[in-house]
Amino acid sequence: MRAEELSLRATVPPAQVPGYKLDRLLGQGAFGQVWVGNNLNTGRTVAIKFYLHRSGVNWSSLTREVKNLVSMAGNRYIVQVLEVGWDAEPPYYVMEYLENGSLDDLIRSRGAMPPSKAVELFSDIAMGLNHSHGKGVLHCDLKPANVLLDQDWLPRLADFGQSRLSNEQTPSLGTLFYMAPEQADLNAVPDARWDVYALGAIFYCMIVGSPPYKTPDTVTTLDTAASLPERLKRYRDTIFKSHFPRAHHRVRGMDRWLVGIVDRCIAKKPEDRFANVQQVLAAIERRQMVRLRRPLMLLGIVGPILLLAVMGLFAWRGVLLAESESSDQLREWALESNLFAAKFAARTLESEMASLFKLIEEDARRTELETRFLACIDEAGEDLLHSLATDRTPPESKARLEALASRIKLEKYLDERLTEIKTQTGGSQKPARFDSMFVTDRFGTMLAGAFTSDRIANPIGANVAYRSYFSGQKRDLDEKTPPRNIPRTTSSQVSVPFKSRTTNRNKIAVSTPVSVMLDEDPNNTNEKPQQVEGLLVLTINIGDFELLSEDDERESSDPSGSSAHKNRFAVLVDGHEGTREGVGIREGTLLQHPIFRKMFVAGASPDEQGNRYQIDDKMLKTLQDGGTLEYIDPVSIDPRDSEFSGKWIAAMQRVDISRRDSESRERKQSTDLWVLVQERADSITAPVASMVTRLIREGLIALLALLAVVSMLWVVVLWVMRLPDSFASVVRSRNGGGTEMTGTANDATLDAER
Repeated sequence: MRAEELSLRATVPPAQVPGYKLDRLLGQGAFGQVWVGNNLNTGRTVAIKFYLHRSGVNWSSLTREVKNLVSMAGNRYIVQVLEVGWDAEPPYYVMEYLENGSLDDLIRSRGAMPPSKAVELFSDIAMGLNHSHGKGVLHCDLKPANVLLDQDWLPRLADFGQSRLSNEQTPSLGTLFYMAPEQADLNAVPDARWDVYALGAIFYCMIVGSPPYKTPDTVTTLDTAASLPERLKRYRDTIFKSHFPRAHHRVRGMDRWLVGIVDRCIAKKPEDRFANVQQVLAAIERRQMVRLRRPLMLLGIVGPILLLAVMGLFAWRGVLLAESESSDQLREWALESNLFAAKFAARTLESEMASLFKLIEEDARRTELETRFLACIDEAGEDLLHSLATDRTPPESKARLEALASRIKLEKYLDERLTEIKTQTGGSQKPARFDSMFVTDRFGTMLAGAFTSDRIANPIGANVAYRSYFSGQKRDLDEKTPPRNIPRTTSSQVSVPFKSRTTNRNKIAVSTPVSVMLDEDPNNTNEKPQQVEGLLVLTINIGDFELLSEDDERESSDPSGSSAHKNRFAVLVDGHEGTREGVGIREGTLLQHPIFRKMFVAGASPDEQGNRYQIDDKMLKTLQDGGTLEYIDPVSIDPRDSEFSGKWIAAMQRVDISRRDSESRERKQSTDLWVLVQERADSITAPVASMVTRLIREGLIALLALLAVVSMLWVVVLWVMRLPDSFASVVRSRNGGGTEMTGTANDATLDAER
C-alpha cells in the first residue's frame, strides 16, 4: 500500500533520459521507480528503471543484475536490456516494455488456470531458465511477479537482482513460499535446484491459485518473527513440518506425469528434486511424446499383444484338447509343469523367508529394542538370569522376572511392533500372519514376548534353549539339556519345523542375535567392554504360507456337481533327516496341506490336526529325484474324505534361502523344507468324447473375442484421433478468445513485496 501511495504521488520523473520521452510512472519500490517512455527515434515503448536513494542501494547487486541481463541478451524468454546509464544521476537502465504485466497479475485477476495453459507457460519459463543456467546465471528469486508477459502472452524472466553465477558462493534470499527451504539460510551456497523448486512452486500456484504451504496461519507465523534469521528458520520449519502439498493432485486435468513433475520439483530435500532445469524440460518432453504417441502405442503395441495373447490362449487350449488322446505325453508335460510350479513356489517361499530375515535383522538393530533389552538385562541382574537358566527354576524367580518394570516396557514394545509388522506383506498373495515375537537372554530364557493367539499360556521365564532357532542346529535338542551348556547361535537362523505346545499347530521360527556392546565403564575398572547378548525370535504358523496363487491352483466339480475338488495344489513337506523325538515330526511329514485348513474350519481338535500324514521314504526319494506320475497322497488314508484319493502327478523342490555374508558374497542356506506340487492324474487324461463340440465352441468364442478386441481398439483410436494434435494448440486456441489484459506490476514494485 505504501508503494502504491508513492506511485500515485509521483508525477514528474526523477530525471530526463536522452533520446527518450517519459510518459507515466509504472511502479515504485524499495530501489526506485520504473517509468514508461518512448524512444524518440524509433517510437518504441520502453520501461526505464531509475535507482534512487544512492546511499542505500546495493550497487554490486544492481550491477550484477544488469550484467546478467546483458549476458543473456537475444533470448526471447529473457527481458532485454536496451541501454544503461550508470553515470547518470540517478542511475538507470532501459529495458523493453511488456504491456501485459506479470504472471502474478494474471493469477490475481483470473485465478487458477487450467493445467493445459499452465503447462505451456511452465515450459516457456523453464526454457528461459534453462538458457539462464546455460549462461552460468542462477536466478535465485523466481516467482510469478518476476515473470512478465509480452504482447502474445508469452512469459519472459525479469528481475535478476538476486541472481548469482553458478560458481559463486555468496548466499541469495528469494521470496517466501517460492524459495527452496535450504535457500532460506544466510550461509547457503547457490544451487540450480533452488530455481527448480521455484519453478515447481510457480506451476503449483498457476493451477491452485497460491504457492505451496502458504496459508493465513503460516503467514502470521512468519510475520511475527523478531529478526531475519528467525523468520528464515520459521520458514524452513514450516515446510519440513507441514504435510506435503497435494492440492494440485485434485485439480481436474492433471495427469500423473504432471503431478510427478510438480512433486519432484517441490520436493523438500534437494536431492529428491530434478538436478537441473534441463531434466525438467526432458520430463515435459517425455510427457508430450507419450501423449502424442498414445494412439500409435495403443494400436501398434497393445493391439497386437492382445490379439496374440487371445490367439495364443485359445490355440494352446485347442492343442491341449487335441493332444489329450496321447495321455503319456500329457502326463510328462504335467510333471514338467508341476516341477516348474514347485520351483516357482519354492522361489516365492524363499523370497518370503528372505524378507523375514531382513525384517527381523532390522528389528534386532533398532535402537529402541536394544535400549529396552539392555534395561531389562540390567534390572534383572546376573543372579536372576542364572537362576532362571538352572534346571529347576524356582517359581519366585519367574514372578520376579514378570514384575520387572523394564521387562514390561520391553513387552509393550514387542506387542506394538508385532501389531505393526503384521500388516506388512508376507507374500505376494496375502498379509503375513505372525504368531509370536519374543526376546530371550543369552541362556535362552524368554524375557518378553508378544503373542497373537489367546490359547498361548504365559511363557515368560520359560527356557527355549533346546529349540533349533536358539542353538542353530539341524534339530531341537533334548529339553533336559542344561540351558547353560547350549551355546546361542551367532547368526540369523530359520528353525526346523516344530509343533506348538499350546496350539498344537506346526510352526517355523526365524531368529537373529541381539547384541548390545557396553562401550562405557561406569565403575572405572578399566575392564574391556562387555557384550550383552540375546535372541529376537519371530514365529509363523506354517499353514499361513501361501505356496501357490489362486490362478495356479485348479479346481473341478465332481461328477454329481455337488462340490469342488482341488485338481492341483501345493503342500509343504519336512525334509530334515531322521525323527525328532517328542515332536512327532520326521522326514517326509506333511507340514501344510489343504486338509489341515479344512479340518481347522470344521473345528477339529489340534490332536486331529497332528503330524500323522507322512510320505514313506521310498516315495520321498523318488519325489526328490525328479517327481513321479503315480503319487499316492498320504491324506487319502483318512476314511472321512475321499477328495485326495487316487493317483497324482507330483514334483518337489527344496527351499534354499539366498543370504549374503559379511564380505557381501551370496551363499545358499538350506531350510530342509520342500514344496510339493501335485496334480490329479485323471484330470490330465480326461475323456475326449466331446472334443469336436468343444473345439467348435472354443473357436466361436475366440472369433467373438477377436472381433470385440478389434472393435474396442478402433473405438479408442477414433476417439484419440479426435483430440488436438498437441496440448499446446489447445492452450493457444483458448488464449485467442481471452479478453484484453493490462500490465500493472513490474520489477520495482515487486522489490517492496520481498
